[in-house]
Amino acid sequence: MTARKTPFAHAAPSAEAGHIGTTPCWNTPAIDSFVINPTEASWRSLFDGIADALLLMRPDGTLVEINQAATALLGYANTDVAGHHVSMLYPPSEEARVAACFDEVARDGISRYLDGIAVASNGDRIAVDVVGSVITTGGQPTVIAVVRDIRARKRAETDLHATQQHFYLLAEHIREIFWICDPASGTVTYVSPAFAELARLSGCSTGSGISCWAQSIVPPDRPLFETFLAAQARGEPAEVELRISGADGGVRWLHGRSFPWRGDDGQTLAAGVAEDITERKQAEAERLAQAQRQREMLVREVHHRMKNSLQGVIGLLRRCAGQHPALASALTGAIGQVRSIAVIHELQSSTTGAPVLLRDLLPMIASGIEGLFDAKVDLKLCHQHECPVMLTESETVPLAIVLNELLMNAAKHQCSNGAADFRPIELAFSGNADRALIQVSNPGALPHTFDFAARRGLGQGLELLPAEHAELEFSQQDGRVVTRLVLLPPIIEAHGTYAGNQGNV
Repeated sequence: MTARKTPFAHAAPSAEAGHIGTTPCWNTPAIDSFVINPTEASWRSLFDGIADALLLMRPDGTLVEINQAATALLGYANTDVAGHHVSMLYPPSEEARVAACFDEVARDGISRYLDGIAVASNGDRIAVDVVGSVITTGGQPTVIAVVRDIRARKRAETDLHATQQHFYLLAEHIREIFWICDPASGTVTYVSPAFAELARLSGCSTGSGISCWAQSIVPPDRPLFETFLAAQARGEPAEVELRISGADGGVRWLHGRSFPWRGDDGQTLAAGVAEDITERKQAEAERLAQAQRQREMLVREVHHRMKNSLQGVIGLLRRCAGQHPALASALTGAIGQVRSIAVIHELQSSTTGAPVLLRDLLPMIASGIEGLFDAKVDLKLCHQHECPVMLTESETVPLAIVLNELLMNAAKHQCSNGAADFRPIELAFSGNADRALIQVSNPGALPHTFDFAARRGLGQGLELLPAEHAELEFSQQDGRVVTRLVLLPPIIEAHGTYAGNQGNV
């Protein structure tokens, strides 16, 4: 083959042959006059035992010898390359770089040909790093080049570059915010472009410290953020949902996930994805509201049907009372009790399942009594607009029956006194959620058999009253029977947030 001549600052040596240690040298510039010293076996063992490919060259680029690693890498035997120019081992495109390296090794004694290209005997191009240096043998300079195969590294770099390109392509175009930070210092090293929208909303920039972001989080969610940062600092996966206050006064929901990630330099970093889930949260809230509305409609319908069914029962009882006069008194009491239950269902069918307020229940119970008896009930509600009192759900029906029984007893006593003493029944309600008083006053007198202590003589239904949370007192005052019913929590509780002390009990 025709060798390309590589420029070199020094002329080819012409000194007489000599030996230095086990290093081979030559007598004349001609390769065929190369002389091996008596310790050639030791030299050969050392030369071929080195794992890296080695090339021995004259300063003008003429190849003298290669070791077995070079033969394995390039596919050439010693006899294939000895006496040929080194240009047979690299492509013409690398001529200028190789020439510069020969100039550098002549000047400085060492040179590096990095990310270079070697050409194998089969024409394959091999990515190599080459370090050349000058040694002196018998007073003559010899260039020894260490050639390292870097194809595996190049493939890894190519794969890494491709992965990085895919990563950046993905990160640049997804709506989610991708970020990388140093958990120890809190420094953010990368954020995807989607971050710009979050920064606009929150008023914090990429370079803002953790304090800025912490301040933009609504106060109730800040402990969640601190827990998230602590897990991130420990190198643990973390996840959080929180709200941030926007610069425009609005609130946005964010969902963030963080996971440990090791950088190229071995440093442990934290990578994560943050997503604006405000629209999803709003959709969930709307779905829940819709479900609640549907439930309330169903509850109202159930209570309405229950009320209608009870009204049918009341009609049947009234019909039976008309057909059997002897049972009329007992049936009237049953009618009153059934109607008080119907009143509860009527209230609940109109209040979308909300708790029953005493101020709403009392007028309806009184109206029912007026319908059953030829009686008039005067109702007085004190301070109920300022402090509405509601009944707990479990006590609503029992208390309705008790109130019905008290008013029915009052109506019966009023009727027994005759038309001459026809005065209205007085029904008053005062107090608050800590202590509520219902007072019934009617003309008449208690029977002589009535036992105030043992409560003997009470009508049906009053036994439903829980004695530990209610106080029932009867008294005779100026020709009137006065009944005081005091209700305590948990039978009653405040409706809404206001539970001040209003009214006198």
